[in-house]
Amino acid sequence: MIVQQTQNAFNDKIAQFILIPLGAAIGIAVESWAGLMIALPFILFAPLAGWMSDRFSKRNVMLGAAIAQVLVLCWICVAVMFHHLSWALVGFFSLAVQSAFFGPAKMGINKELVGSKHLGFASGIQQMTAMMAMLVGQIAAGWIFDARYQSLSEVPALAWKAALGPLLVVTALSAPALVMAWAIPKVPAQGSAPLRAGTMVEHFKNLKGLWMHLGLRRASLGVAFFWGFAAFINLWSIKLAKILTEGQGGFGTLSSVFMAAASLGMALGFGASSMLLRRKIELGWVPVAGILMTIFGLLLAFATPDSWWFLTLLAMLAFVSALFLAPLNAWVQDQYPADKRGEMQAAVNLQDCFAGIIAVILVEGLSLVFRWVGVGEAMGLRLQIAIAALCCGGITWFIIRLIPGDFIRVVGMALMKVIYRVKVVNVGNLPAEGGVMLLPNHVSFADAFFISAACPRPVRFVMDEAFMAKRSIRVFVSIFNTVTIRRDQPREAIRTAIDALKQGDVVCLFPEGQLTRTGTLSELQRGFELITRKSGFPSLPLWCDGAWGSIASFERGRFFRKFPYKLPHELTLVYGRLLEPTRADRHTVRQEIMRASAEAVEFRFQGPGWGMKKSRSMRVGRSVDLRKAWANGYQIGQISALQRRGTFRMLRGGGISLPGLSATFPELFGATLKLQMEFEGNLGDAEPCPWIGGEELRSRIEDYGPCKGVIFYDFSPQALTPLGLPGVAHFPCLALDGMVVAMSMADPTMPHNTSEPQLGKKLSSWGKLLPGWFVVTEGAESRVFGPAAPAEGLQLPAGTILDEDGFLVVACPPEPAQTV
Repeated sequence: MIVQQTQNAFNDKIAQFILIPLGAAIGIAVESWAGLMIALPFILFAPLAGWMSDRFSKRNVMLGAAIAQVLVLCWICVAVMFHHLSWALVGFFSLAVQSAFFGPAKMGINKELVGSKHLGFASGIQQMTAMMAMLVGQIAAGWIFDARYQSLSEVPALAWKAALGPLLVVTALSAPALVMAWAIPKVPAQGSAPLRAGTMVEHFKNLKGLWMHLGLRRASLGVAFFWGFAAFINLWSIKLAKILTEGQGGFGTLSSVFMAAASLGMALGFGASSMLLRRKIELGWVPVAGILMTIFGLLLAFATPDSWWFLTLLAMLAFVSALFLAPLNAWVQDQYPADKRGEMQAAVNLQDCFAGIIAVILVEGLSLVFRWVGVGEAMGLRLQIAIAALCCGGITWFIIRLIPGDFIRVVGMALMKVIYRVKVVNVGNLPAEGGVMLLPNHVSFADAFFISAACPRPVRFVMDEAFMAKRSIRVFVSIFNTVTIRRDQPREAIRTAIDALKQGDVVCLFPEGQLTRTGTLSELQRGFELITRKSGFPSLPLWCDGAWGSIASFERGRFFRKFPYKLPHELTLVYGRLLEPTRADRHTVRQEIMRASAEAVEFRFQGPGWGMKKSRSMRVGRSVDLRKAWANGYQIGQISALQRRGTFRMLRGGGISLPGLSATFPELFGATLKLQMEFEGNLGDAEPCPWIGGEELRSRIEDYGPCKGVIFYDFSPQALTPLGLPGVAHFPCLALDGMVVAMSMADPTMPHNTSEPQLGKKLSSWGKLLPGWFVVTEGAESRVFGPAAPAEGLQLPAGTILDEDGFLVVACPPEPAQTV
């Protein structure tokens, strides 16, 4: 189908662009009439063309159009042979007639062949190949005619001979299109309405059916604007070429060069569009393209026509114009009722032709006005393109007002891909269709963008309606088609979320109900349990790894007001195991989210180099597993305990081996470790001075007595026993077999008065379990597993459990035991 429609477009364009310079050579201006003749058949025959595409197999309609094209090309050759331009123009008009019947069939058959999922990609490829065919046809027509005409000394009487040769070749080459049309899979007819006398005048009925759907009406008018804009640029560039060559030798070549630049840009634009739309149809690209069309159009008004800069701008204008059209085209095709697809496409074509006619009238009208006020032809053309660009800007503003969410989502996702590099693991765990609830950790304000980028299906986010008072939140709601609920009306909130799941949506609810300010997983709220159990739909835990440290996270004690450590920022999103509704309780979901966090860290350090790479400061024996040390150092950097690029101290020969803390964490995150012979308090640092150690450091701190501005991360066996020294912030921590498992930290500050408090430490707790670990309890024994642990896991101290806040706590503190 693609090959057949490509050859059809090529044959049309090469015939048209031979007849236009032929007319100029014999002294008859046909360019404006040509624009009208191309558009008029779509107006006269649109209802009949739409009826035929629905009443018969679209493949048969395309075959009939291919046969008609061969006959029309033969007619044009005969007309040129007998030097009858009027007969040739009848053939020109007839080519447009066959295109009017070919168009609804070739556009309507797309969804029947590829379905909705790949429609955006298929539509982009179709438009790209059609533009490439037009490009080759335009270049070949202009250059071949000019070369032959100049070889005949540019004698007007011999212009007919210059045109006849290439027309005969094109006619001969059009025959293979019949075979290609025959090879297209035959699709069933979608309609059964008989042909009536009134069918030929059902323009307004078809338009009424199209316009009854508000979305189709607006999108189809956007498509019509594109074709009107394209017709304007097409005629404008031909007139410019005619002015520059005074309509003599070289006119065909120069007009072909202009059209080649535009067609090449448009073909590349459709190719880019097919890639951008390969996952889903995204209307947000329409206003983005409209803004760029306005900019390039205004720049074109000031460019010198005989420069490469002019051709580049023309190509870029066409490129972004294709990006404007492709999402609209794919969207309207996807929305057509199956039994009315041909009629709807015919109505869209009718609007497109009216837009083309308006563009021709506008070009001629502006030319008359500028001549009347004494503006030269060249300046008049500059003003024309500037006016077209400003009109494009106005329409783009209107589109942004209609779909602000789509526009901001596309811009936000584009910026996100510049700032972040997102990798996705286990995407196959997400069901291909049907309702499912995503349950991710919540680290940054950009999480919704990350998840949308990582999910092959559109995602709807659940949000409390209480936040809607903020304008930024209202914009977010419009961007992501958010499901808004009210916490003070829990039954209604649950019903709203269930309705979204029943619609087959992917519904994302952040079970923590707030952004983490420690980097760790906070307490999970109960709302998702009720939703999944009452709805009967599965839930899917998800871990977003690497977002801590981004400017949108609370790392460094604030959101946003900081510079990024590096660009791009690497993220890994890991889908966990799908949970049936009966298993989706808080304990199981926390377990599966943390299991996904362990997979994320393992994925990040799975390369063979990590198993051999030593830190520059690593002073460890051969028994240390280097990959585990790097993974553990990374885990430590995912929480707010130690500052990235900060300074911390340890005793030289302090009796503990923590390679993740002492070697890999500093190298991964730019921190500075200072080894001291003695504990000397704060050592004059302006900020509180972190010290890390075990039993020996604890003993020296106790001997030192009260001090000021010291933070002690205590990995000693007595860590759960409060230190009780003035000026020393004591934070119990846990390491097993040299790997840091949990760390206490300062309670994070509250960014707003309305923020919910979060804890960094608890009594009788080793601290918060680091991302990348998950706990498995069998009987009275609990073990932690993760990429920094051996296959059998690491056994936790007796009586240690993971509480709802993510702390490793000891219900009945045991006797001190060596854990490091």
